[in-house]
Amino acid sequence: MAFTLEALDAKHGDSLLLHWGNERLIVIDGGPSGVFRKTLLPRLEAIQKERDVETLPIRMAMVSHIDDDHIHGVLDWMHHMADLRKEMKPVPWDVKTLWHNAFDDIVGNVEPLSTALGAAVAPVMTDGPLPADLGLDRYGALVMASVGQGRSLRDDARALTVPVNQPFKGLVWAPAAEKRDVALEDGLTLRVLGPLEMQVEALRTEWDKKLEAMKKEGSVKARAIAANFVDRSVYNLSSIVVLASLGGRSMLLTGDARGDFIIAGLRNAGLLKNDKIHVDLLKMPHHGSARNVAREFFEQVTADHYVISADGRFDNPDLEMLKMLTEARGAAEYTVYLTNKVPDVKTFFDTDLPKGRKYKVVVREDGKPSVRVAVGG
Repeated sequence: MAFTLEALDAKHGDSLLLHWGNERLIVIDGGPSGVFRKTLLPRLEAIQKERDVETLPIRMAMVSHIDDDHIHGVLDWMHHMADLRKEMKPVPWDVKTLWHNAFDDIVGNVEPLSTALGAAVAPVMTDGPLPADLGLDRYGALVMASVGQGRSLRDDARALTVPVNQPFKGLVWAPAAEKRDVALEDGLTLRVLGPLEMQVEALRTEWDKKLEAMKKEGSVKARAIAANFVDRSVYNLSSIVVLASLGGRSMLLTGDARGDFIIAGLRNAGLLKNDKIHVDLLKMPHHGSARNVAREFFEQVTADHYVISADGRFDNPDLEMLKMLTEARGAAEYTVYLTNKVPDVKTFFDTDLPKGRKYKVVVREDGKPSVRVAVGG
């Protein structure tokens, strides 16, 4: 049975299409600004044409977490559907549900955060200058700027009558006391591994403390406190991590989650054997950033296929991460898939492969919308 992941050309972001069974489809993330019009929309239109249907069923749209390079394209997609509806034109997609944890649904009142940092981080959305005294790097500022996008996406989905986070009530997360398995059509199961309930509760507790501290300080100090909160939380905010399984095959889809949090989620779900797991496909966390993983992660979580969505921005894929991977796997046979050509990455592989390695590298071909990985069917 078909079980395929398409990693679209999403520039420095993520936009994935999960295909399975009898023409089933899940859209995961939509990339940063411009990706919807350039890549995601044409690809969805092509699939609709291939299947010769007036309305393309989308079993699920999933936004792994707030961050412009994941959420922007999905937000553009929802806006496009809303515009079509206003113009009394047919909407060519039937989205059954949206999985998305809006940041204010996670921590509660985010107005003080938006007030303290909103104007300061606004320029980064258009690649403008980053204030020197902000206390955030550009990536953290982009995540902060996405808080409002998350709220807007949730509201747009409800206006379009797209259910949010079904079949769950509230957040998509992994409770401490129960498994979160969702059985979909044609045998696909999604097991939610993260965020863990304990991680979300810790984040909420930390934010409550920051709120109290901000109330007692002036605007400059309040901004510093808010920036510190985002900086400490940005890499483990709310990434939805799922293990998609079909007919004995599996894909670990990680968003931008930190490696140790992914391991904790796997352990919490009882999926580690001798503290290790092998999956057919691993979507690399955070576009292959070394800040999210350690060599031990690649020793504990092994795969036949590694998918990296990045184009060199923010130094992703990170050469240090690639070194961790290839050293951890040694002479094992596996394939690395890249959505974009990055000269430094090519140089790394050209130098590393002669060291007795047996892996292969597949790069999206020029003119193609995606790189495809089939693990079944």
